[in-house]
Amino acid sequence: MLIVAVIFSFAITTVNAQGGGQQMTPEERNAMMKERLKPFGLTDVQADSVVAVFTDRSYMAGMTRETPPEERQEKMKVANEAREKRLTKSIGVDLTKKVMEMMSQRPGGGRGGSK
Repeated sequence: MLIVAVIFSFAITTVNAQGGGQQMTPEERNAMMKERLKPFGLTDVQADSVVAVFTDRSYMAGMTRETPPEERQEKMKVANEAREKRLTKSIGVDLTKKVMEMMSQRPGGGRGGSK
């Protein structure tokens, strides 16, 4: 019983540390992303554009959990290249590199779109 109680308490602590198991709304995720973009000195329009690029799920069209890892990796490469190209048009090469680097370091490994 003691072991079960200890494991249960660790599980609760982990859930609480990860935000209590509650999911953020899309608006909250977008606001958090905009907050992370502030150090780059983007205008509101540029920040909105970056958020739109990273929340656009169309890059993942046709990809499912059953997609073989090699195919998934290739689709992710294509998606990242498309994101980078779209960002470059909006915010320029230098900022694109910085934003792409920051997004790849975010929690969850920098997966595209909101999680």
